[in-house]
Amino acid sequence: MPTPLLTASVTVWCAAPGAAGVRASAWLSPAEALRASAFRHEEDRQRFVTGRALVRAALGERLGVSPTEVAIRVGPRDAASPGRPFVEGAPSFSIAHAGRWVLVAVVGAVTGSRGVAGDATSDGDLDVAAGVDVGVDVESTAPARDHLTDLLDAVPPGERPADGWDAESFTRSWARREAVLKAVGTGLLAPRDDLLLSPADHAAAVVRSRGAVPAPDRLALRDLELPSEPSGARPSPSAGETHLAAVALCSPGAPVAFSTVELADGPTLLSRHGLGNP
Repeated sequence: MPTPLLTASVTVWCAAPGAAGVRASAWLSPAEALRASAFRHEEDRQRFVTGRALVRAALGERLGVSPTEVAIRVGPRDAASPGRPFVEGAPSFSIAHAGRWVLVAVVGAVTGSRGVAGDATSDGDLDVAAGVDVGVDVESTAPARDHLTDLLDAVPPGERPADGWDAESFTRSWARREAVLKAVGTGLLAPRDDLLLSPADHAAAVVRSRGAVPAPDRLALRDLELPSEPSGARPSPSAGETHLAAVALCSPGAPVAFSTVELADGPTLLSRHGLGNP
């Protein structure tokens, strides 16, 4: 019998640092509060707190509990990863932040279809144990703009665009790579050449994988087209800086594909739970 194809929807909640407001600190666990207090720069602390608040609000709604009851753990989930954040009994999520962006991706409905993509025979929605993990990443073009030559060894030569590297194409390739490896659960511990993606000027795709990275059909990858600013963000003082993002799925047990990817307004989610700036 053919292995079912899993198709998954993903919601990516978008917000600016500080969108959760000062009351969000009360949602942190003691360990998270300690970590937040250790940041030297206030905006870094705000990114961290806003990411945790978005996770708790989104998963609280999914689980039908108060966001303050959502316990975010870090460590191996069913021995599948070295240290990915997870919530017991909840769908996979991933957090990313850079500059004026905080993103939280959450797996939605997972549907299994017998045969190959496009097969009309469906096994219906599956529960959160379907084994689909998500990874999201967002990156500023500023590091590549300032240090492009020093960074090129971080990605395989096969991802080079036809017209050569520039800050935007390198950042695109890097965001895709981080999204995939976060979905896999290895992060950047995976050797560079264990993962080859499509050239940066092509549609996002996994071309080849090996080692701890599952086969290409067990991975799905998309670029995210972000608005120029997240909702409620202050104007950025960084001239020429843009942000590029990507989202990925990983399902080691079966082929996987996206059904839908939706960008959603994080401040709206937070306001439903009494958070945000007046």
